[in-house]
This record gives sequence, structure tokens and C-alpha cells, in this order.
Amino acid sequence: MTTTTIDTTETTVAAAQSDIEEPATGLGDSIAAEALFLPPERLVLDENVRKSFDLDDYPEVKASIQRGVEIPIMAHRESDGTITVVDGQIRTLVAIELKVPTVPVWVTPAPQTDPAEREICRTSQQIRVNDHRIALTDGDRAAGMARMFDFGASLTRISEEIGQRREQVKLAVTVGRSQTACAAIDAHQLDFEQAAVLAVYENVDDTDAVARLLAAPRSMFTYHVRRIAAEREESRDRFRESLPYAAEGFGVHSRDPRDDDGFIAAEWLRTSDGAQVSVAQIHAAPALWTVYCQPTEVEVLIDHDTGEVVDPDSIDPATKDHPNAVAAEGLRHADSVERGYLWAPEYYLRADRLDESGFRHAGDFVEPIPEEPGIGPDAQPDPAEPVDPEAAEARRRAAAEQAAAAQAAAEAARAQEAAAKHRRDELNKQGHAALEARREFLTRFLSRKTAPPAAVWEFVAQALAEEPDLLLGPDADRLAYGLLGVKGGKHALLTAIEPAKPPRCQVIVLALVLGAYEGKVTKSAWQYRDAGVSRYLHFLASLGHVLTSVEQAAAGDLDPDSIDIDS
Repeated sequence: MTTTTIDTTETTVAAAQSDIEEPATGLGDSIAAEALFLPPERLVLDENVRKSFDLDDYPEVKASIQRGVEIPIMAHRESDGTITVVDGQIRTLVAIELKVPTVPVWVTPAPQTDPAEREICRTSQQIRVNDHRIALTDGDRAAGMARMFDFGASLTRISEEIGQRREQVKLAVTVGRSQTACAAIDAHQLDFEQAAVLAVYENVDDTDAVARLLAAPRSMFTYHVRRIAAEREESRDRFRESLPYAAEGFGVHSRDPRDDDGFIAAEWLRTSDGAQVSVAQIHAAPALWTVYCQPTEVEVLIDHDTGEVVDPDSIDPATKDHPNAVAAEGLRHADSVERGYLWAPEYYLRADRLDESGFRHAGDFVEPIPEEPGIGPDAQPDPAEPVDPEAAEARRRAAAEQAAAAQAAAEAARAQEAAAKHRRDELNKQGHAALEARREFLTRFLSRKTAPPAAVWEFVAQALAEEPDLLLGPDADRLAYGLLGVKGGKHALLTAIEPAKPPRCQVIVLALVLGAYEGKVTKSAWQYRDAGVSRYLHFLASLGHVLTSVEQAAAGDLDPDSIDIDS
């Protein structure tokens, strides 16, 4: 690495007057200015306010000048014909280093003042020029790259011409298509990766997602991205699952209608004789009904492309963890499926069609109250037992009220159970988003080539001492492979270990422990208390992972009942 220092006692190159083009004339008495293309070696570098610098500190300038100097160098023509650089010394030196044939130079006559005054003015000009340049903002630069791409420039070409890596250009093009994302970049609210995510949602007019991401704390951005992505995926899956019902004539809901008075859940209805409404009866008159499809807790295998449920016996077990393996004839590759949940319909009767349907509210059916002797239109008095009609009627009313109260309590219990299930489902969704964001954090942390911090080994020692069989947990090895980015199972990991240096081997050991804990911190971990899980989550917090509400509940730091499921 070479550091260049400008020495005021010598010039870089003394250009001979005979080698310099004469200024163009014909402007009468006006000051003659020259627009020239000159070899950079012919320019003289004089005293400059930028005293010492390393050309390697300006890679973007070097990359730009590879294609030539585009901004003219400002210079003075001295009385002896030499041309002295006033503004553009770095461009000049880089052009010399890169052997650029010629550079554009804007030349004006040197001021005819005494040397001291000239140096004062020249130094002042250099400071003003460097201080008062208005650089492009990162958002403006991204918008410019997006414009180039939209006009047909490839990412590779933009990368070469702008002097940025292709991955950076790809992000910038995405960001540049969104004014909101560009503004967030310029306000230092988001980094480029985060702004690119926001831009994707803005470009499909998902204003809800944009608003939520802008409001999200930067430290929780990934978690909110995962939540939104999961919600959008669930909406797409719900649409797919609803299509057969729509084709049959049912109305379909995109949102849960349980709180909408315009619809009555089938479970709250009865037939005219008090029986539960059957699925067959519902499908017999689909125009009266609507459907809201919901994922259940039943895990199944789902086709990656179609979303259809796949029979586990149709998977070739030999292809698991072997992406390049070919499945046996009649079987499919393990990578063609993913774990998911079975969906089920919830039926709702249109409230304005209740009379037409012939069904009745469940609350209309109350246990019959047995009549006492001598009470009722057809009753005959028993002469052996005199009857007090008022007392008997009071008892009947009390029994009816008791039955109605029991019915109301049953309905309230069902409503409470439904609300509890809804809350549990929503917290599990938050737990799933937290799980994905946490594993993304771990994947980045474990990509390091350097040894983990020393404090890590205290955690590892405590974990293995407390739970000697920790690494034998369900999916512990598979999750560790995923965190390390290893595809191919144990064999691939052993292959990666063989050439690894000691720091990387330490990272792998840590990953095996973290993978084991990840198997314990499921989406529903907020419901349980586990000392090991608590220690693990607090350890991650010490590494810089910001715990979400459901993770705080799993760590024992927050009452899960206090979590806002609508936030």
C-alpha cells in the first residue's frame, strides 16, 4: 500500500510548453478558456489542501476511472506554458496509475497576482469545491440504477459502469423502484436489504405491509418481515383451499367472520328437531352458506408447487438430505415436499337466510320442564294431594330460568373456548415468525470464519452439563445442518469439518448445541416453562438477538396473557 504525499517543493511532471495545445481564440477581449484532452502525466500537481492520502482508499474512483475521467480537471496555464492542477489531483493521480491515455482538462489563465494572494485564493477555492459538492444520496443513486435497468442495462453492465458489486446493484435496483424505500434509505431508517423488502411490498401496492415495516423497530424488522410473509402465504393458501367451495356455490371469506353479525357459525345452529346441522345438510344448499378455511394442527407433507397433500409413503427415503439423488421409479424426491398443516372449512350461515334455511338458533332449544301433577291444560287434579297453582308455576319458571342460564353458560363456554383457540393460534403464528427470524440471526452469526466469543463456551459447558443428552434431541442434527448451511446431512458436515481450521470447528460445535436448543424452542414454546430454553434465549440476547414478546414469554420474562395478539 503506497501513501502519496504532495510535496510543494517539486512538481509531479513539468510539461513542456511545446507539448501543450494553444488556447482557442476568437472571443475578442474575453478570458480565453481551453477545453482540452491531455495526457495526465503532463499535468503539474502543486500545493493542495489534501495533504496525505492512499489511492487504495478510493476504490470507487478507481473503478470509475477505468473507463476514463468523466469530470474535467480544473487547471491554470502558467506564464511558462505549464498546466497546474487546481481541482482534481486524485483523478489525475489515479489516471496516471491506471495509464489512462488522456483526461479532460478545463484550463484558464493563471491569475496575475502576487504569489501570496494567488495561494490564498487557490487554497480557498480548493476548500470551497471540496466542501460544497452536493453528492447523490444513496436513494438517488438507487433510483438511477433502477432507471438504467428499466431502459435495458443488465445488472452486470450497471455493476461495471457504476463500480459496485453485482449483489449491491441488484438490491439498489429493487430499492430504486420505490420512492418510500429510497426515502427510508436517505433517512437512515432502513439499510438496503431492509429497504429492498419494503420496496417489493410497495411495488405490489401492499400498503398495509409498507406501513407496518416503516413502523417496525429496526432491531425487530426481520421478525415483522417474517410475520407479514407468513400472513400473505396463509392468505394465498386460504384462497387455494377455498376454490373448490367457491366452485360448489359457497361464499368464501378472506378474513375470520366470527365477529360479524351477518353470519352465524354452523355450530350455533340446530335443525327443527334440535339436532346438530350436518355437513351433508350444509352442502345440500351451498348458496345459503359461506366458508372460512383455516389450517389445523394436523401436520402433513405438502407438494412444493401445488400445495396438495402428499402421501409420506410416496417419498423415496434415500433422497433425504441428498438433493442430487434421483428418486426410485414411482416415488418422489424428499426435496419436492415440505411440512405443512391440513386445512379444514368452518361453515357460516348467512344471517339473512336463517328463516329460509329452516334451521334455528341453538339457544332456542331448552330442556323441557316436567309438569307437576294438576298443572297444565290436560291435567286432572289429584284429590289426595292438594296443589298450590302459584307455587307450582313459580317452580316451573325457576326451572326454565335455570335451564336458560345453563344454555347461556354453555354458549359462553363455547365462545370462550373459541376465543382461547384464536388467541393460541395467533400466538403460535407470532412464535413461528419469531422462530424464522431467530434462525436467520443464527445463520448469519454462524457464517463467521473467526472463533466465537469466549463467553460462548461457558454457555456450551453449562448446557451440556445440565443436559448431557441435549444433542440427542429430535431434529437436533438436522437443525444444526440448516443453521450451518450444510446440505447433505452428516456426511456433508464431516466433509466440511475435515479442511476446516480450528476457529471454524469451534463454530460447528456451537452450531450443534444451538441446533439442539432450536428443536426445543418451537412456535408454541411461549406456553411452557423450561430452564434450558430460558438460559438459551437469554444467551442469544447477549449475542445481540432482540427477543420478541413470545420469546420473552418462553424465557419466563413475560406473562403470555399480556401479549397483544393484534400488534
